[in-house]
Amino acid sequence: MSKTKIICTLGPASQNPAVLRKMIFSGMDVARLNFSHGSHFEHQARLDLIRKLNRRYRRAIKILQDLEGYRIRIGRFKGKKAIELKKRQILILTNENILGDKFIIPFDYKSNLKDIKTGTHIFLDDGNIELLVKKSTEKYLETEVIITGVLKENKGINIPAVNLKFKGLTEKDKIDIQFGIKNKVDYIAQSFVRDKADIIPIRDLIKE
Repeated sequence: MSKTKIICTLGPASQNPAVLRKMIFSGMDVARLNFSHGSHFEHQARLDLIRKLNRRYRRAIKILQDLEGYRIRIGRFKGKKAIELKKRQILILTNENILGDKFIIPFDYKSNLKDIKTGTHIFLDDGNIELLVKKSTEKYLETEVIITGVLKENKGINIPAVNLKFKGLTEKDKIDIQFGIKNKVDYIAQSFVRDKADIIPIRDLIKE
């Protein structure tokens, strides 16, 4: 266990110098900057603060830049209200540009949905909600709710059993990597890695 490291995500609740000091002295080894949220200005302020505290307290807290990567997300709802999903409920997912309700939910994966076969498990909101695909067409998935929950707009979707068709490195990632290189972050983490082809472009950017 001596090589185990404690990684802490920094955000609005933990960017106060007093809070960060407590985190450092409680055992934080790595400060994670989540580039799925926040601006470069906000990340710069957090990064500068960590390094300031490192100098003040003679610490060596590392900086981890966690790239957003390609994310499939739930779309918008009518009235922007959260939707309660009940067990064994039939729910339609679509990549059509519509507003969702308790019967049909839009999401932003634009390739052919027939690639997502019957029997595939779909996880929403970091796995808090689970769906089972019963039928698929080009633009619609008929699913059954297996694990219930309250679904909000813009939550992430994970379909681990399917080789989804998208590029591993987005234009936003490329810009964010340049920010990380400029600021000499210690680590860069990529989301949704499927194979080495998702890692090589990052390595090449770092080497330039």
